Amino acid sequence: MNSNNYCVIMAGGVGSRLWPLSRKELPKQFIDLLGCGRTLLQQTYDRYSRIVPKENIIISTNIEYSSIVQSQLPGLSSEQVLHEPAFRGTAPSIAYVACHIRQLNPCANIVVAQADQLVLNEDLFVETVACGLDFVSEQSKLVIIGIKPTCPETRYGYIQVEDSSSAGPFHKVRTFTEKPAIEFARIFMESGEFYWNSGIYICNVQTLIDTIAKHLPDMMMELEGVFSEYPNRDERRKRVYDIYTSFPNASMDTAVMEKADNVFVETGEFGWADIGTWETLYGTFPADENGNVAMRSNIFSYNSGGNVVSLPKGKVAFLQDVDDLLVADSDNVLLICRKGSEGDVRKFINDARMKLGEEYI
Repeated sequence: MNSNNYCVIMAGGVGSRLWPLSRKELPKQFIDLLGCGRTLLQQTYDRYSRIVPKENIIISTNIEYSSIVQSQLPGLSSEQVLHEPAFRGTAPSIAYVACHIRQLNPCANIVVAQADQLVLNEDLFVETVACGLDFVSEQSKLVIIGIKPTCPETRYGYIQVEDSSSAGPFHKVRTFTEKPAIEFARIFMESGEFYWNSGIYICNVQTLIDTIAKHLPDMMMELEGVFSEYPNRDERRKRVYDIYTSFPNASMDTAVMEKADNVFVETGEFGWADIGTWETLYGTFPADENGNVAMRSNIFSYNSGGNVVSLPKGKVAFLQDVDDLLVADSDNVLLICRKGSEGDVRKFINDARMKLGEEYI
């Protein structure tokens, strides 16, 4: 393996769209959602350890989850876990980890990965990421892995490329579109010019820092100052904690990638899904003859179809004369709503927080 290649696994989110299974104290990335004996974080670590040296895998997570990360990945050194002292979006966290990696290796090439994705063909995935790392090691480009759409999905962002018919897997980006309406998603899929935005970035560390600095100059200037002024890691981390809440709450896509002029898509077809919603999980698990999905649960259904059920171990559900429901029982919360209405989950969470406090969040 190339010692200049690094992986950053983003594992700091709260996964609120999968509430109540994903909770503030134990978000989805730390749960064995797929029932395979490994959490989403552990599966992601296993996947990327086939691509980069294990000692070059960095976990970026909120400080509240550092002990969970260490318990699930006990082989990590302290330098491999980077703490975000506050929830400020992906742009500040990626900028922070980029400066950290450059301090370790100024020649580093980085793949930035999400901790909550499903990959079916891991051999093809490994080939795709390795090809991207080779590409950015020789060119000052930012690469996003784009997934060829298999359906007019409205829960993903889309990236349009300038010439989809050109040879090779790399294409210059033309436009970004966030979660389009269904009629546009159909047009995008049929055009052959659009790809799902996987949120997997590949770049050289200096290219990444230079690009972020161009679009978020104040934040990058502060981080650069900290890393040049404080050679001691503990002192540097303390200083980052002091200034982190002043950073903009910004996503890497909207604040940087959509504005940069050196972004390319590397196309991938390896069986991919972003495990972000109950609807996605419904499409991941096998369904019975009536379209009911039981996530690690036992159910009996009578004249019922299209339901998704998630229960604690040892519980069983009986469904009669109901269709297209989500039934999720986790700890002290039972959620029953129409499947596909995940947009209301944030309302449920806000109501619970306002009327009952944090106990149910």
